[in-house]
Amino acid sequence: MYKTTARNSKRAHHTDDLYGDLAKIKYALSNATSGIKGRAGEALSHSFDDVKERSAALQENFGMAVSKKPFKSIGAALVTGLLIGYFIHK
Repeated sequence: MYKTTARNSKRAHHTDDLYGDLAKIKYALSNATSGIKGRAGEALSHSFDDVKERSAALQENFGMAVSKKPFKSIGAALVTGLLIGYFIHK
């Protein structure tokens, strides 16, 4: 009986503020993620801008190539269609 009271008395004096610690952890995580969210948004915005610029350049180059060599363009489209059809069929 003496051993159990000694064990219990040690535990009774040791108190933790778990909810306070959890609140501190939540606060630290929210501060860390807010900065990351802003940087990710900027990177995504720049990525979309780059894609728009590249697609405009490709569209312009493609239009020039089709107008200069229409038969070659039709042949390339035909071969591409046949390859896609072959792979879809299998």
